Amino acid sequence: MSRYLRLPATLLALSALTACATFGGDDDASASLTATRPVDRQARERIAREDLLTQMAFWAGEYQTFPNDLEAAQRFSDALRRGGRAERAAQIAGEAIARFPEDRALLNTYGLSQISAGRPQEALRPLAMVAAAQPENWRVRSALGAALDQLGRYTEARRAYQEALALHPNEPTVLTNMGVSHILAGELDQAEAVLRQASSLTNAPLEARQNLAVAIALQGRFDEAERVASVDLPPAQAAANVAYLRSLLSDPRRWDELGRQS
Repeated sequence: MSRYLRLPATLLALSALTACATFGGDDDASASLTATRPVDRQARERIAREDLLTQMAFWAGEYQTFPNDLEAAQRFSDALRRGGRAERAAQIAGEAIARFPEDRALLNTYGLSQISAGRPQEALRPLAMVAAAQPENWRVRSALGAALDQLGRYTEARRAYQEALALHPNEPTVLTNMGVSHILAGELDQAEAVLRQASSLTNAPLEARQNLAVAIALQGRFDEAERVASVDLPPAQAAANVAYLRSLLSDPRRWDELGRQS
């Protein structure tokens, strides 16, 4: 799960959360006995190769047909979240948790949807449950860090990211999240160092370099920030980002916009 800070029309506060849940670990008793047709397992496997809108439509149909199906609920909620429908995603996952309260994939999906919906407090318990049950799961620890960052608990968030990195060293998405955490805490030197490390990795996400540009701009090095941002963005878009960051520095009262919008 890697993130952008929210800047008008260009950078997003949270990029698509990628702490993916793997279905089928805890409870395989999914299909509703009252459904009018059997579950098409091959269709469910094929749909993962389709675009997101197609996946959302498919899982909406599966959930309507099999309302008590654990997999349908978890996959539908996850597709909704990735498609920007965080409120509906949390609702679907929450309803399913009432029936499958210990399913880890579902708890993970519910926690991620609450982060996307801007309710990090609601995400902490389900994500912590998954983390306790899956001590090797670095993704859920990164998600916990994102929730803690939204709550302004930056030191605890950093600890979660360190735990994730201990499990999966040099993971650029985790390093990117850690860099954002330092930005939100106003620790720009540390943010720049971590984001440079993330950006240097061969599998670094685009967010790493764009957040590096943010850290550089917030230190007043606007030309350098614009050059960094322009590697991935059209020049006009990169310039607009930097202009917005310059405006934040000109009015210190607006600094907390970064934290409120993350």
